[in-house]
Amino acid sequence: QKNEHDLPILVRMARDYIAIPASSVSVKCLFSAAGGLTTRSRSSLSAKTIRKYMCTKLWIRQGL
Repeated sequence: QKNEHDLPILVRMARDYIAIPASSVSVKCLFSAAGGLTTRSRSSLSAKTIRKYMCTKLWIRQGL
């Protein structure tokens, strides 16, 4: 918290990645967003990699 004012973008990204409760995103929305990412050729992607991709996509949309 002491660096919150110095690193506002990093703080916002950390809150998106860490502090979002699982219930804040509907299951239908989550599977819809991940559906385009998980194809047969990408079926070996780990859940962690998919989560990173989805957070990055959100941050790009928000202009971070």
